[in-house]
Amino acid sequence: MNLISRTPPRAIEQFEPALHAAGLSEDISIEISTKSPGTLESQYRQWLNAGRGSPDVLTMDVGWSIPFIRRGQLLNLNEHLSEEEIQTLENDYNQESVDSSRGRNGNIFGVPLIMDVRGTWYRRDLAEQAGYDPEDENWATEPRSWQEFSQIVADVQEQHGLDYGFTLPFELSQTITCCTFNAIMSQWGGAYFGGREHLFGPIGDRPITIDGEQVQQALRMLRTFMWGHDDEHSIGDDAFAGNIAPSDALGWRYTKDLDAFLNGNTFAYTVGNPAFAQLASSEDNFGGNVTEKLGLMPKPYGIEESESQYDGIGGTMSPLAGYNLSVNPNSNKRDAALEVLRAAMTDEFLTEWFNLSGNLPPKPELLQSDAIRSHDLFGQYMDTFSVMADNAIPRPVTPIYFQESKVISQEVHNVVSQSKAPQAGVDDAKKELQSIEESYGQ
Repeated sequence: MNLISRTPPRAIEQFEPALHAAGLSEDISIEISTKSPGTLESQYRQWLNAGRGSPDVLTMDVGWSIPFIRRGQLLNLNEHLSEEEIQTLENDYNQESVDSSRGRNGNIFGVPLIMDVRGTWYRRDLAEQAGYDPEDENWATEPRSWQEFSQIVADVQEQHGLDYGFTLPFELSQTITCCTFNAIMSQWGGAYFGGREHLFGPIGDRPITIDGEQVQQALRMLRTFMWGHDDEHSIGDDAFAGNIAPSDALGWRYTKDLDAFLNGNTFAYTVGNPAFAQLASSEDNFGGNVTEKLGLMPKPYGIEESESQYDGIGGTMSPLAGYNLSVNPNSNKRDAALEVLRAAMTDEFLTEWFNLSGNLPPKPELLQSDAIRSHDLFGQYMDTFSVMADNAIPRPVTPIYFQESKVISQEVHNVVSQSKAPQAGVDDAKKELQSIEESYGQ
């Protein structure tokens, strides 16, 4: 099987022992290779198109499992796991993670391994020094509006003379579509394709709503944050602070924006996951004081969920990322592969994998377990991650997702970079998406 290359080496070494400790038969051994996330999807496509029988277990990104399912290239687990095991997946797991490996008929083709939901990391020490009280004000569990958050950021930035208020990844890539803008748009109650019910299709028969007013409000807010209220297409409301995010972020992905936070030049960082906290605790960054200096809050919201026209959208929202384990239907070791999935479903394994890798277990109840909450580094942040797990939004994955993602990312980037007005950008995006949907309509 493959694991992604950014998995900590110690976690890779202990992956098989952890499975054996969780009940995997000792006569089943696992050969692991590592691939970068960017190459894994194309490698799987090549292998499965050729009918290759290995790897037996496939680590599938939640963002591209569905096209493999539509091509009949993953094993239908409803036909190979027990009814009790399927019910465990349906009832005990984060449902957005499960849905990312679900076929049209409702069958499941993957077992979630990693649930990546994200809050906003901030410098708790700098907030307290600026006169705020994150603990008494319940920053860990009560989302702030974007108005309030922006004013806090601007105030702390000014008081401490920081280069930036907050950073975010906004490089021209599918990161915009899947994650950065997907979350911000959803926090405003907007949607690419008419809400959750249309996230996974049907292609050619779903509304295209990227030109909606709430989507444009999200874009105006981002222009305000990067360019200030002098921008002719800023949000036009002084309740939102301007000039708190660097326009340089238009070329940043997941390294430059993180560096600016780790080196102390910014107050808040809007991605956030347990692996990041582990990085921040290194001696080169915050060292042993990491839990004193770093706080985690739910992502801000533009409008309340009750104000959105779409069910389950609005309020605090996190983009869903992560990985699921699927079985190669061409495998000659299918029974052993299924045993790996069964062991990976146990609480024992998921807890140990969290301890080894820093990745969140995809069972929400585990986030509140003593074994997780007692962790010296990550334990105090689990209340926030629980809020975000309850408010995760997947990307709109279909077999043409990558084509449509290029359009969305390009036009959103055009607007935020001031190359186009918000209305022009979303109108152009809608026309291109309509053309793609009509060409591939099902």
